[in-house]
Amino acid sequence: MTPSILIVDNDSGITSLLMENLQSEGYDVTAVGQAEDALTLPLDTFQLVISEVVLPGEIDGLELLERMKEDRMTQHVPLMFCTVRDGERDIIAGLNAGADDYIIKPFSLREFMARIRSVLRRHRNFAPAATQRTIEYRTLILNIDSRTLIIDGETLALSPTEFSILTLLMRSRNKLFPREDIFSSTWPNEEMTNPRLVDVNISRLRKKLGSYGQHIVNRSGLGYGFMDSI
Repeated sequence: MTPSILIVDNDSGITSLLMENLQSEGYDVTAVGQAEDALTLPLDTFQLVISEVVLPGEIDGLELLERMKEDRMTQHVPLMFCTVRDGERDIIAGLNAGADDYIIKPFSLREFMARIRSVLRRHRNFAPAATQRTIEYRTLILNIDSRTLIIDGETLALSPTEFSILTLLMRSRNKLFPREDIFSSTWPNEEMTNPRLVDVNISRLRKKLGSYGQHIVNRSGLGYGFMDSI
């Protein structure tokens, strides 16, 4: 299996350099510029996350790491910082937060690649036993591996699109996603020519969810979210 790596950095020069070298060694690489973008992705499918500490937006690299460690779906995914923050306190804070490594920019590319291989080896050796990945809310169970939805013990049929949207919303409950983010996550290789496509699929999804459908709310100008309190 080809290791899948996520880069979270808004420095296009660094990102291009890392992507080129990682891909040349056979890694499958995805890159985003903000932690908010990273959190819309299925982070549990990556074997490694490489993040800058200093990021645009409201979430920095440390908070991204904290959120990953708090979520049992992603707490096993290693994260290493590659950052301009070079103070001793910064390094200690990053490692104490659970980072698997801390590399300061500028860096030796050969050393950087060696450290990546080291982190991946460690996590292959100490990977947790395989388990069924699920997202649960009360009597609603979303099984990521089998791509099935169970409510009150009954398996319900969802289309691949509906399943992808529900997974996105339930991975980050109580967070609102603009239509554009939902579209790019569900149809990553297409341009959003018809924003109503998101609305139509969510409308169908709500009906299939029964009483749980009311938890998918739409806040005008902000987007859709799966909310605990309605």
